[in-house]
Amino acid sequence: MKARFLHVADCHLGYQQYNRVERFNDFARAFSSIINVAIEEQVDFVLLAGDLFHKRSIDALSLDLAISILRRLQKADIPCIAVEGNHELSYYDHFLGWVQFLARQGLLKLLSPQWDEGAPQLLPYQRNRGAYIDPVPGCRIYGMKYMGSSTARTLADYAEALASMPDEGIEYTIFMAHTGVEGVLSSEVGGLTHRQLAVLRPHVDYLALGHIHKPFDIDNWIYNPGSPESCSFTEAEWKERGYYLVEVDTDGIEGAKEQKHKATLHANPRRTFHHFTVKVDHYPSPAALLEYCQEFLLRKARDLGIPIDEIEAGDHEEREQLGRGLQADDAPVVELLLMGVLPFNRADLELRPIEEMLQRIFKPLYLQVRNLSSSVSTDITTDERMSRPELEQQVLTRLFSQDARFSEQDESWAKMAITLKNLSLSGSTAENVLETLSELLQGVE
Repeated sequence: MKARFLHVADCHLGYQQYNRVERFNDFARAFSSIINVAIEEQVDFVLLAGDLFHKRSIDALSLDLAISILRRLQKADIPCIAVEGNHELSYYDHFLGWVQFLARQGLLKLLSPQWDEGAPQLLPYQRNRGAYIDPVPGCRIYGMKYMGSSTARTLADYAEALASMPDEGIEYTIFMAHTGVEGVLSSEVGGLTHRQLAVLRPHVDYLALGHIHKPFDIDNWIYNPGSPESCSFTEAEWKERGYYLVEVDTDGIEGAKEQKHKATLHANPRRTFHHFTVKVDHYPSPAALLEYCQEFLLRKARDLGIPIDEIEAGDHEEREQLGRGLQADDAPVVELLLMGVLPFNRADLELRPIEEMLQRIFKPLYLQVRNLSSSVSTDITTDERMSRPELEQQVLTRLFSQDARFSEQDESWAKMAITLKNLSLSGSTAENVLETLSELLQGVE
């Protein structure tokens, strides 16, 4: 038996990320481009392992896009075989979800077993429902929708039912599910362990997963293509993701352990995301940090091949030519993180100048600057014998020592602050305060 299929998941149609209509269009373009590949490659069928839609209460435009794209597959006589993901499961009080609606229109073959007294009934797909389908002679596909916290128990019951299924004439078996796998993402909790998945191994040649947006394959058996578009900056780091093209050839294979398929991961076109991190620890003032950010971002832009006019060192004039050559459809999404411990007061750092740099250089569709830095600890050691003036002197000295602009003469600056405070409280005239300040400043210059 020979067959070819395409495996995709987590398309999230309808997601208007960052409240930008362009991002809504990006998710539709990503899915459309993959379906185009399926048609061009003349695959026998497409596997859609959940989360076609971003949310269960979709708008009319999202539904219309899904129908128009899937209809192209239908016209090419390529069945799309799907399971429901967690994002699109119908509400408990709704009889029909939108993915189920697409199945009723004949645009999807939606797999999920029926249940009888807690046991899955593995019935063939007919009248828009069923647990399995045989898309080509010799190949069988089973499916299970997202089951949440009951996934492990349900999978064990499913495996037990598979063991009693007649498989005469079936040379290649696929099982499709929308579930995570433990250990793929450090932040992911609740994924299935390898031991829990292993109950399927005697019955399944290709385990087609969705749900985790990071692509992975395990033991040439478990495959997860990742998200076609980036739902977060974290996902943008996983460049090679999108869909699997799988060639199945069982001819001449005798042993159960022999490889029956070759799965190749492909990346589909998607919008570019740029993620930058700046360590703030070594810049003694806001001006010094901003100067470094300018140099850093220009260097990154050059590395990315963005045409930029040379700027003289120290020249911070705004130049419209920065970022020229970028078209609107190519405008990236950009994030810059400020990390580390600031040697000056965190409140003195304004983010707007950094945002303006990003805007001038990259001409992004959307940008965000996140200040995750912290100021130096201001813990003060005191005891009950310390007087109030001594405590004030210690606190102010500590604060001035943390700012590189004042740290070399922190005690002098602290005494100056206390002197000015006392003058103000004593009712001194403004002229007297200014005269005293002038004298004190000469002492610290």
